Amino acid sequence: MTLLRLSAILLATLFGAGALILAAFAGMSSLREVLPPGTGPGEQARHATVDGLNLHYRQWGPDDGPPVVLVHGAVAWSETWRDIATPLGDAGYRVLAPDLPPFGYSERPVDADYSRPAQARLLQGFAEALRLDDFILVGHSFGGGATMEAALAMREKIDALVLIDVALNLSPTRPKPLVGLLLKTRPTRTAAAATSFANPIVVSLGLRSFVFDKALATNERLTLYHAPLDVEGTAAATGDWIRTGLFGDLSAAPSAQRDNLAALDIPTLVVWGREDTVTPLEQGEDIAGLLPDARLVILDAVNHIPHIERPDLVVEALLEFLLHPGLADGDLTASTRPIESIGEVAD
Repeated sequence: MTLLRLSAILLATLFGAGALILAAFAGMSSLREVLPPGTGPGEQARHATVDGLNLHYRQWGPDDGPPVVLVHGAVAWSETWRDIATPLGDAGYRVLAPDLPPFGYSERPVDADYSRPAQARLLQGFAEALRLDDFILVGHSFGGGATMEAALAMREKIDALVLIDVALNLSPTRPKPLVGLLLKTRPTRTAAAATSFANPIVVSLGLRSFVFDKALATNERLTLYHAPLDVEGTAAATGDWIRTGLFGDLSAAPSAQRDNLAALDIPTLVVWGREDTVTPLEQGEDIAGLLPDARLVILDAVNHIPHIERPDLVVEALLEFLLHPGLADGDLTASTRPIESIGEVAD
């Protein structure tokens, strides 16, 4: 038997094994996904109709408090904000955290468009549905793209912007043709999602790798992140997000253009973990340096998810930035500091 034939047999075997693994995970996800989209667990579940979709969200704090809208990252959902949302609500803010599809319990768009402009339109619609004339917008990680896109689209409504270890990709390149080919068919990308972002095992591994102190990845925390994976159609919707969101073409997205950030005069707080392995600190420094009215706060011994790693320090930085209750009196600009004044918050 020739070496060429042996190689062909080996490749065919590996490909077959890979296909079986993908099929197995896809089958397991279909068995797990039993909850209808547009629901939400517990008495805290709230819903808003946005572009015909039932968006699930959570609220903390009084109805008449200054609104703060929290935008989660990939594989997260509204309840994952609770460690900072609860104290912010106790401080008098009306904290609102929508589940931005395909993640969480919200209904998914029929057109399966999870591009930044589409996600920003959902955030705009959410603000309109809740009649928010002006508010503070907070984004984390991959949700930072939709956050920045929304801020650029509705500048007049945003009193302040908070960016927490955001993934903005300010040097976008067009997706590789091979990636587009692999994700072209829905069954293939659904299987890829079922093996990765919609897989409880991978979500657990990801959460552990994204925190500096691994002890924070408790069973309770992991269960919280796993919960929405039981929503019907999660793997398929996440596969669509991989195609149009994660590997979407950002070349024309306003939020990926450096000049647009340099012209955005919204008071901004940039919070970053010094040990971030997903979006390294250099990216946070670059973003803060571009924005004309920004303050950078660096948290020591923190990786990629500051609001679960050191929620106390995140809340402290937020409240100092907003000078509560000065915001309620319209005195927000006094709370901002030039970028030259870099605040390091450490133990």
